[in-house]
Amino acid sequence: MPAPSAACSRCAESRPPQRGQRGAAVLLALLAMSFAVLVAATVIADYGRGYDSLAGRRDQAQARQLARAAVDWARNVLAQDDKESSTDHLGENWAVKIPATPLSADPADGSVGGEIADLSGHFNLNDLSPGGKPSEAARLRLQRLLENLGEAPDSALAAAVAISAWITPAARGAQDEAPHAPLLAVAELERIPNLPPGLAGRLAPYVTAVPAPSRINVNTAPAEVLSALVSGLSLDRARVLVAERERAWFRDLADFGTRLPEGATQPASQLADVRSRYFLVTVQAGYGVAAAHLQALLDRQERWPEILWYRIP
Repeated sequence: MPAPSAACSRCAESRPPQRGQRGAAVLLALLAMSFAVLVAATVIADYGRGYDSLAGRRDQAQARQLARAAVDWARNVLAQDDKESSTDHLGENWAVKIPATPLSADPADGSVGGEIADLSGHFNLNDLSPGGKPSEAARLRLQRLLENLGEAPDSALAAAVAISAWITPAARGAQDEAPHAPLLAVAELERIPNLPPGLAGRLAPYVTAVPAPSRINVNTAPAEVLSALVSGLSLDRARVLVAERERAWFRDLADFGTRLPEGATQPASQLADVRSRYFLVTVQAGYGVAAAHLQALLDRQERWPEILWYRIP
């Protein structure tokens, strides 16, 4: 059986893999995950039996351990990717969603599945107030994103102002319900009063809440986010750019700039990148009669991704 690092064999830097290559990548990823979590399961199985004689509690503990082992597997994949690639895009092995995979021929031995989602292709809501100071430029980008999602200009402006005010520290003596602190999760948008009905749900797939300041990966950002990021880039032209990106990923920001249409202004290097830093790992694990679901936010600023938080979705 191949070692876990085999999951990180690279596809071409500047173009997505062919169908056969993608199939091989999926197979390698499945084998690597099975290998990693099988070792973890073997190590913890005896411990679990000796620690708890109640099958249900033992199975739940095992399922949780498998989920944590899968998160560590994801960290290994991303660390390898960081060593071997100068760009991040959705044609890479880490972006392949892995279905529930049995650890052996016996279903009772457990199963693990999950995915690694890139968050650096999303608009970071915390960029509205980096270091506790409001950013007018970030608010304008959020306003453009809201308009790209169908909000009328006046409604988009009001919503962007409300979200920014919710995050930005209040003036001394101010009394309201807002935390005036960075968001920990996109779901906190639901708490902001006076937003248009359903706006938080429509916005959620395009935004994130990670430490600020952050850069948007132009290789993974959807058209709505690219159009909001790049001044002068219409949503229609952004969609064309995304379609062209599927055939040849951006090698660097200079490459991205040369492929922008006339009238579009290349974003500053502190706003954009061709690499990703933040990833969300979502894992589903089963063992015996129990199941465990786990999410982890990873920060790959250094070679080995740091876990910023765990949560049960």
